[in-house]
Amino acid sequence: MDNKNVIQKVVLGGVVIKDNKILIVQRNMNEDVFPGLWELPSGKKEDLETAEASLIREVKEETGLDVLPIAPFDVFNYQIEKPDVIKDSTQINYLVKPTNDQDKLIVMLSGEHQDYRWISIDEMDAYNLSDSTKSVLRKAFKIAPVITSI
Repeated sequence: MDNKNVIQKVVLGGVVIKDNKILIVQRNMNEDVFPGLWELPSGKKEDLETAEASLIREVKEETGLDVLPIAPFDVFNYQIEKPDVIKDSTQINYLVKPTNDQDKLIVMLSGEHQDYRWISIDEMDAYNLSDSTKSVLRKAFKIAPVITSI
């Protein structure tokens, strides 16, 4: 690790489901980390914020959607190495249910993202998604019909 500082981060990801499709967002090309990568709406937990409050806030900031957390169901880790620091992140992924009217789900992207798509499991490979995100999506497509019907 070359004596670099290590910063631990908790990131919350929201798997938003509509009509058996999941919302993914594309990072802007000018982002210094993972430019152009497709991902779940997600973001860092702030100090003293609960995980669910962070999840609700981040999904709202990045997509304009109001959501209700249903259940956490997957966790993955990733590291981002910079010249003087390593960010060691743990992403906790939740199934979330939009509380907006299903017929009026209008995605309004923040400045962090340039595009969005509602995708089916068969469309995943058409997008530049990390292996970890693909794994989350596969699990979500398996369990979502059971959990979202509760």
